[in-house]
Amino acid sequence: MLFLANLSFFSISPSAEVDGDVKDVLTTAKAAELLGVSTRTAQIWVESGQLPSWKTPGGHRRIPREAVLELIQNPIPERPVVRAHAIIFAAEGRGNQWREVGLPALGLLIDVAEDLETIRGWLTTIPPMLIIIESTDHDERGRLLATLERDPRFVSTTIVSAAKRNAAQPASLGDNRIRMKMADNVQAEAASLVEFLRATGHRPARPLAFPIPWSEEARLAAVDRSGLVGSEPELGFDRLVRLAAHATKAPIAMFTLITENEQWFKSRVGFEGVSTPRDWAFCNETLIANEFTVLEDLSKREGLAQNPTLSEPFGFRFYAGAPVRDPLGFVLGSICVIDVMPRTLSEAEREAMSTIADAASNLVRIKSLERQLDPKPRQE
Repeated sequence: MLFLANLSFFSISPSAEVDGDVKDVLTTAKAAELLGVSTRTAQIWVESGQLPSWKTPGGHRRIPREAVLELIQNPIPERPVVRAHAIIFAAEGRGNQWREVGLPALGLLIDVAEDLETIRGWLTTIPPMLIIIESTDHDERGRLLATLERDPRFVSTTIVSAAKRNAAQPASLGDNRIRMKMADNVQAEAASLVEFLRATGHRPARPLAFPIPWSEEARLAAVDRSGLVGSEPELGFDRLVRLAAHATKAPIAMFTLITENEQWFKSRVGFEGVSTPRDWAFCNETLIANEFTVLEDLSKREGLAQNPTLSEPFGFRFYAGAPVRDPLGFVLGSICVIDVMPRTLSEAEREAMSTIADAASNLVRIKSLERQLDPKPRQE
């Protein structure tokens, strides 16, 4: 992607810092209008550093007109959107093993098939983050691999070729292309690939006290795209959170959104405050599991001994969280409940939590569709 010059390149007068009408200085909405994109897209470019900007003393975002003109002349190449899925073209007789083993800690939903037509059907939709093709030394599988590696639709997709003849250790061939040995044991093959991907994936800016999924960079982008962080309370989400508390008889319930550095509460009952540091978030466990997660006694959970919420004045001891996903399948956060005593959930309570989280995900999808159909710029 194109990264523009640093802001220091531009000469900004003191008056320009406070006057949004100065001809050489633009608001985000005006910059988006000139670029022919939505205000949200312009905001994403600003937040990623691709469009330089600064804040006025009043907290308003301003962009140099010169940067916008440069971007018009040299557009940012758009990479294909990917969804939070892994498509596995399993070797004959290995599909069920892959479904059982999965790809833990990658943050992806898994689709497995052994026949070519099913795989081709899945590949006609939005590209997945990851494709694994086993037995690529077979003609039809080798041809599919070659086709995908040449197809620009899959430039943002990591494509893994697994064959008996390949080297024992996974190897990157650049441009999201990986070769690895197809092991006799699916669990060993999956573990080797997961270890390799996580070692070469997203690197956080600071040491973390919690694990992150391989898809974390794309997941954070999805949280940003959702437009939910910092948004006003909404009755639909509030009702779902109250329902979660009622269904599980829990004193605390939340709809959390997990950003790079914080856990922000879109809705909550039984807890004061709008956010906590991400280090405090039990939802990190839900992100890494990528499924409904129950921690029956937090005091016995390895890695949580230093979590401040286990001490006074909180004294938390129980957590259960069900993922809330965006339209592409990325986990934005969770519908979760918390208690101050260790406990379990009944099957009915588990089913209720999962259903409520699905309803929250559907509401997120509706909000996303509404923004696409009628994008309204935020005032700056």
